[in-house]
Amino acid sequence: MNIIRNISTIFNSTACQDSHVHAENGSAKASLSLSTKKSSLAIAIAGTIALGPVAEAMAKKDMEVIMVTVNKRSESLLEVAGSVQVLDENLLQDFQLDEMDSVVDFIPNATFSAAPSGTPVLAIRGIGTRAGGAMLEQDVGLFIDGVWAGRNNQMQAGLMDVGMIDIVKGTQATLYGRNALVGAISVTTKKPGDRFGGYFQISNEFEYGSKAVEGAIDIPVNDKLAFRVAGMYEEVGGWIHNDGVGRDEPESENSSVRITGVYYTDNDWTITGKLQTSNQEQVGNSFVRLLEGQFTEFDGTDRFTPAAEPPTALRGFSETAFGVDIIAPILTNADIGSERDFVDTSLKLDIPVGDYEITAITGFNQMDYTAAFDPSILGGPRVVAWYDEEYEQFTQEIRLTSPAEDDFNYIVGVYYVDQTVDRLTFQYLNNDQRFWYGEQDMSAWSVFASSTYSINETLRLITGARYTDEGKDADIIVHGNREDDGVYANATDSIDESTLDGSITLEFDGSDSLLIFGGIATGSKRPGLASGNPVNNTDFVGANSLFIPTEEILTFEVGFKYEMANGYINATVFDMDISDFQNASFNNGNLVISSFDVDSRGIELDTYHYLTDEITLKTGFGVMDVEDVSNNAEVSGAPKFSANVTLTYESDALISNFISRASVNISHKSSHWLNATVGESNQYNEIDAVTLLNANMSLSHLDSGIKVSLFVKNLTDEEYADFSYNAPGANNDYIFGVAKGRTIGLEAKYSF
Repeated sequence: MNIIRNISTIFNSTACQDSHVHAENGSAKASLSLSTKKSSLAIAIAGTIALGPVAEAMAKKDMEVIMVTVNKRSESLLEVAGSVQVLDENLLQDFQLDEMDSVVDFIPNATFSAAPSGTPVLAIRGIGTRAGGAMLEQDVGLFIDGVWAGRNNQMQAGLMDVGMIDIVKGTQATLYGRNALVGAISVTTKKPGDRFGGYFQISNEFEYGSKAVEGAIDIPVNDKLAFRVAGMYEEVGGWIHNDGVGRDEPESENSSVRITGVYYTDNDWTITGKLQTSNQEQVGNSFVRLLEGQFTEFDGTDRFTPAAEPPTALRGFSETAFGVDIIAPILTNADIGSERDFVDTSLKLDIPVGDYEITAITGFNQMDYTAAFDPSILGGPRVVAWYDEEYEQFTQEIRLTSPAEDDFNYIVGVYYVDQTVDRLTFQYLNNDQRFWYGEQDMSAWSVFASSTYSINETLRLITGARYTDEGKDADIIVHGNREDDGVYANATDSIDESTLDGSITLEFDGSDSLLIFGGIATGSKRPGLASGNPVNNTDFVGANSLFIPTEEILTFEVGFKYEMANGYINATVFDMDISDFQNASFNNGNLVISSFDVDSRGIELDTYHYLTDEITLKTGFGVMDVEDVSNNAEVSGAPKFSANVTLTYESDALISNFISRASVNISHKSSHWLNATVGESNQYNEIDAVTLLNANMSLSHLDSGIKVSLFVKNLTDEEYADFSYNAPGANNDYIFGVAKGRTIGLEAKYSF
């Protein structure tokens, strides 16, 4: 009861908090609706904790051990201090979580939105690199098989043949680096099995006519070498009607192929190599354009009429500026859309050295991205934007891991990254043009160490430190829309900075079932290159620096993990102070790059229970208060309350020779700002609370390996926007990114 009283006290005394409940295993999932009031949430948490003994008496099977690698070594989820969630293969398949935006819907205290410029925003605890900051790095790190994805755009690559996704919140500078100020998402793809087999699945979605095929096959060559080949192809139908072109948007065609090989040497080395190529082609986008005065908030509009193309867009642009060819194609309303090509390769060596292990991970990523976007509306200013980006990145990490069972164990390592980004942001403006072209070369190296010292049998001290030296060279060419034709400006800048980040955490075993922890961590993100749409050349050339300041964070966390025979409870209280948060926002159609200080504090709670042999409950809650303290304003992407609850039923006794499975999920996020903070020119950027109901029912035939599933997402057809900004012009027009409505489909899978 002390735990219940303490949790209730925290919820009633903290200004704004967060709790996340997480239940996972491969059984079924469902969801319950929860009050957004703090007092009600405290009661809900107390009820969940009190449920433990009752559920323990009902459960007949042992708690499944969930293994994670968020600390760069394999360990039980309940041994990891901090807020960690796991989305396993069953959960990913039940709810068709094949894109990052749908994954984030299942993570309390997290939001995801995609801007027309191709800069998706993933925020955790209200902090995430904002839309429009195309040359800024992330506050949330995405890692795929241990390799950092260095561009926000890579978050929009489809998730295929994935085994597990781990989400760790809080500052992770020691082991993950400067790009994980508020958390990291780790995606683990499936590796080859030791026998021939695989799967093939097809799905058809009825509301928008989407179709997909996916499959994988394991090919063991011998007892030392095996390959896994996986691929997918999908056609996605649109849900916004463009009256000007006469089509539903966005329609997309996506494909991906991955080859993974694992080789076991005679001296016990494990060598894992991976090559993946992906292509995404999208026609149109999910944005509607509305005039101020037509509504007081997003009203569910799902069609629009674009303005006529600017005369300049029908002529195209091809000029040479300072030896660089600046090219933007002829663009009509029918050309609006985007294309992304990804190449991802990695090589991992696991080398045992006695009781120690050396791990070396080499990664190479390449991306080509083009997009055309039309922010104009009928009767409004005529603007068409063109984006063209090429990106390459090489990373190398080497680390030494000591035995975990030692009283003093550690991980030490080195890391190197080399990255090149070339990006053109071009806008046709009536009869004028403006563009920003930038080349940025970045290289950085780090040394890091993390250690755990057992002071006694129940108390441990965990420390970490990371030193990073980073240099960036930038070369930009700009042409403002108020400049004469052919008048371009060039500017260069460079930075070279080093930082030392670290963390200290205390762990205490209150009992065999209770882990209590508390700690402090610092992190930093290097100066970002400011990019945008210049009005005058001097907007950039006359600036003191092309970079905005280094972003720094100080994080405090305390919490506990409590294990029962049938589940667990994980609670974390956090307080984060961010200095010089690197922000990008839209103001009357212009992109503004700025920095300001932010405070984020709250509580996260996640639980998991076997209610019976056949029923599991997984819950996650988050409450947070995030404030722009520099301007005394709210922050976008920061709902004060969020919840995710999943109930799953799975049985082999309901129908003979079949496994019956049903999952129900409710995901809720309270009202929050989509783009800029509170302001007279952004009054429509706030959306109401959103609650999504998702479900899946499946039958798996035990003998044939055939599984048939009926899935539904957003069952109640909730109408809401997931992005917004006010467009150029005196009309103060608004553009909203409209989230997809209800989808219902069938999927058939054959495993062999």
